[in-house]
Order: sequence, then structure tokens, then C-alpha cells
Amino acid sequence: MFSYSSPNLPETLHNSHFLLLTLTAPPSNLNPEYFSQLMNQYGPVLQVKILNRSLMECRVLVEMANPEAAKNAKKALDQLSSNFIKCSYYLDDKLHGSFTIGSYETIEDTTSSTFKNRHSTSLNEIINDADSKPQSATVLPVSQNLIPSSKNIQSTKTVCLNGIQGKDLDALKIYNIFSNFGNIDKIILINLKNFALVKYLKEDQAYFVYQNCQNIQFFESNLQITFAADDSIDKLVGLDTLYREQDYYIGSEDTDRFNANNKMILLPPSQVLHISNLKKVSSNAETMWDIFSEYGVVEAVKVLNSQFKFMCLVKMESLKLALEVMALMHNEEVDGRNIQISFTKAKI
Repeated sequence: MFSYSSPNLPETLHNSHFLLLTLTAPPSNLNPEYFSQLMNQYGPVLQVKILNRSLMECRVLVEMANPEAAKNAKKALDQLSSNFIKCSYYLDDKLHGSFTIGSYETIEDTTSSTFKNRHSTSLNEIINDADSKPQSATVLPVSQNLIPSSKNIQSTKTVCLNGIQGKDLDALKIYNIFSNFGNIDKIILINLKNFALVKYLKEDQAYFVYQNCQNIQFFESNLQITFAADDSIDKLVGLDTLYREQDYYIGSEDTDRFNANNKMILLPPSQVLHISNLKKVSSNAETMWDIFSEYGVVEAVKVLNSQFKFMCLVKMESLKLALEVMALMHNEEVDGRNIQISFTKAKI
């Protein structure tokens, strides 16, 4: 959970009439007019400018008419003790008491305010109702919508799965897929905003996901993969109105797919699935066909039994279906064994 305490501010800041608002996981339809209405209840507003925004954070510069108005607004917002919105003074391009999550597209989105009309916009309208907007609000042009930047891509250990959605989707189902690409530290799913964050133990594993999982279809999703700051999950943990208990996952050596001491061979998503940890009684084409056809069309099954190991290959009708099967069936019990499902280069 975020913690916030007022820093020891230089005397000049107490005379500043510029404020920086930082919102976590903001609604996409917020614009400068909206913030102008919000801040006008604390004092006259000269100008509002959206500095930048991402799926996880929006930063807004507000110029109040005078230092007293800025002081009143900051005091009121600080007293809310909200983890969704933070207010700090802004002076000479230095931010005091602010934080940053992820990367942004800079947005030149500005409005000026007259002092004649004061509004009673409630902060709860911003925090609790992502679909609401004032009557005067206008939707941002397409060119200013949230689009991940491909410029100067800087990889991290954390990937953001943008556009993720699906009935009964949770962090464990995401783990069942994305643990194929490396050992996972943490996962958080924000269903309200249709994104999830997956933090790996190593940066090259996150980069493998970025390279190999763009635009894959997953349940009702068409995933876009971007990088996020490595402290992004920690900054969202505690905002329990954004996610359910089952939407947060913490990895451990007990759940890691890979032995950290061995060389990892990472494979991209595949239509053919490798099924292992089977009992001999289960490792046959008929059983595999019966189990996996409950989730969709099975195109082929190949048995890979040896004297002591019992494994099968199962080819689903599509990659999308293969991903859904893995999400639902990995580590599920079949005849007393928790089966393991992974991607493979093998063909049937």
C-alpha cells in the first residue's frame, strides 16, 4: 500500500500555486476540464495540463490562482488519505512528494478555467466511477488515446499484459501460461482496467515474453505486451478495490517451473502441448482425447511413453484454444497426479 507523509518543504514551496496530481489506474475518459471542475471547489484555477498518462498512472499539473488556493486544495486532498490520488507541490520542474510508474506518452492536453463558475465535482466520481464524466467533458482525440510507445524501448523484469480479459480469469490462470517463459516473482490482475502485470526473476525472461507473445489471443483478449517499472506491482498492492484476492500471486521455489541452477530453454506459445507427470493408466490417446476435448476440438494426440516416464502430445485446433487449455488444466489432477503442461517444438 502506498504511504505518504509531507516532506520538509523549502519555504518557496509554501508560496507555490502549482500542484501536481498523480492518479493510480485512472479512468481513460478524464480530461483537463474534469480536473478544473474538481479543483475549483478548493479555489480558483488558472490552468490544467495533463503532463502524461499511462494505463496505470496519470499526472496532471494544476495552476491555482494563488498560493492560498493551492494550499487549501493540497490540504483537502491530503486529508482524503487516498491511495488513488496524491497531491504534491510543483516548482521549477522539480516534483515534491510524487512517484512514477512505468513509461508514458506525453500528452499536450490543456484547458484554462474562468473564475465565474465553481463546480462541486466529488473526488469519488473520479475514484469510484470509471464510466462517469461531467456533461462538458469531451473524449480525447484518437491521437491522444493511450497507446504504448515503441520509441526507445527499455526492458525491465516486469511486463504489462494490456487488454487482458475473460470470464473467471485470475492470477493463477495467467501464471499457468506465463510461467512457461521463466520463473515468476509476482502477478497482479486488474480486471477493472483490463491489464495484468507479470514480474519475472530475470529481465531476459520478460524480454522473451515481449518478443514472442505480442497479439496472441487469450480467452477474450488480444494481448499487447509492454514493459512496466519493476516496482509497479508493489505500488498497486493494497489497493484492494482494484483486484480480488485471487488476482494477486506471489511465486516461490516450490511453484517455479524451472530449476534456477539449470539452463532454461524457453519456447514460444505453441498449438501442440506437452503433457507430463502422467500415470501409466492415463497416458494413452483415448484418455487424452476424452480429457482435452471437453475444452474444444483436439486435432491429434501422440503418446510418448518410456519405461519410467509417461507423456503425451496434444494438438488443439488453434493456438488460442491451446492457451486456454493450459490456463485451465496445468497442475490439475488426473488419476491422482497433478499433470504438467508446457509448450513444445514437437510436431504431430
